[in-house]
Amino acid sequence: MRGFSIGRIAGIRIRIDWSWLIIFLLVAWTLAVGYFPALFPTFSTAVNWVLGIVSSFLLFASVLAHELAHSFVARSQGLPVESITLFIFGGVSEIEEEPRTAGDEFRMAFVGPLTSLGLAGIFWLIFLATGPNASPLAAVVQYLAVINLALGLFNLVPGFPLDGGRVLRAILWAITDNLRRATRIASYVGQGFAFFLIFVGVALIFGGAFISGIWLAFIGWFLNNAASASYRELVVRQSLEGVPVRRLMATDVDRVPPSLTVQQVIDQYILSGRQHAYPVQTDGELVGLICLHDVRSVPEDARTTTTVAEAMTPYDRLVTSTPDEDLASAVDKLGRGGYEQLPVLDAPHHLAGLLRRRDVINYLQVQSDLEGTGSRGGEGEQ
Repeated sequence: MRGFSIGRIAGIRIRIDWSWLIIFLLVAWTLAVGYFPALFPTFSTAVNWVLGIVSSFLLFASVLAHELAHSFVARSQGLPVESITLFIFGGVSEIEEEPRTAGDEFRMAFVGPLTSLGLAGIFWLIFLATGPNASPLAAVVQYLAVINLALGLFNLVPGFPLDGGRVLRAILWAITDNLRRATRIASYVGQGFAFFLIFVGVALIFGGAFISGIWLAFIGWFLNNAASASYRELVVRQSLEGVPVRRLMATDVDRVPPSLTVQQVIDQYILSGRQHAYPVQTDGELVGLICLHDVRSVPEDARTTTTVAEAMTPYDRLVTSTPDEDLASAVDKLGRGGYEQLPVLDAPHHLAGLLRRRDVINYLQVQSDLEGTGSRGGEGEQ
């Protein structure tokens, strides 16, 4: 996801995806022109807009609390949490590893809806404490109570990868003792729920509720993609676990000196098509990496005078791997950074090879083809 960071909470980076701005403004507008005027007709337009903006912020603060609950339980189980991202459909905790046991999965999944339901109860008690008067505070906490109740109940629906779907996966995992099989079944249930939402959304569209129907169908489309993607990600991870980086890293790679110009690198190396990235070495020591992105960032009229040393990504900014690192871990680094390759080091500044995204994809394709021919038996479940 693209976006920006707004800080850290307990060491967990909090990010805002650009799509969040759309839903934030949409929620604020809906509350200001529809919800609050209908329930509290004595409020002025200015008050309604202030309440809409404040309520939209607090809604996403509630979503953040929901995701923090997932993250804190994950960290208590020894699972690293990179960040939390708020986006158009709510939030997602970027937990770097799968839970180790069905019990861990159950606790980690269930705590999210439990947090939302707890927040709903707290806001409802505050609403009751405000008395019968229709005050701005009462309006906000009443909305937050209702919306957190809806979030908690919706996330309990057994549609993977919603929290309820993960609870279902935990139960299936405990019964079958097979994470892949449990994930596959839970993802099928999730896709079924997604198609149900799409069907209802289309029915609403033809029934005249165009906006509601479009929104519901869009949520169903998103959940369907997320359910199938989650299963594929697990299959990929299990295929890479236990495989060392050295098995796939390319060792026969061209190196370039830092004194070459960018244009010389293009003419002598890049146009050959052998590599998209070139380690930069001085006296056998890795000092950086120059890739197509670095080259493109140099204006064409400056490429004959700009050196590799000036254009490259320097050593201290490189994300690297080691020959003995687990491929699943290394591929996570590729994915998080959006890199096409990782330098593999067997000692500081000493290059052992490059782990390239295309080599990993080829490996996974071969694995898939082998499973298709039955060489690993059935679906290759472990």
